[in-house]
Amino acid sequence: MTTKIEALSNRQKDAGWGYAFAHWIPFLWIYYAITRRTITPFLYLLFGGFLVGLTIGIVSAIVNPKAKEDNLSRLGAIGGFVATPFLAKKGIDQSRKSGKKQLEKN
Repeated sequence: MTTKIEALSNRQKDAGWGYAFAHWIPFLWIYYAITRRTITPFLYLLFGGFLVGLTIGIVSAIVNPKAKEDNLSRLGAIGGFVATPFLAKKGIDQSRKSGKKQLEKN
């Protein structure tokens, strides 16, 4: 288990897109949450993915009212999948900012 200072320091190393794209790997977010002591990227993925899927589904249903529900759910899932690295990166960046503030206090 990482100490709080180690976890905050680890967050500062995550400036690139590596971990953002790695969130496509199942359960990687658990490893990330433990080693960085943050669930912010996971929350961004959870709520952002829901909103992306819902928005895509609603817009698709408005554009094509006769679309099958299965096709709409597949399209929403694909949208969520594509949005994953962008949402994870936003959460990682937010965690880095928070971690930087906490490190400056110490």
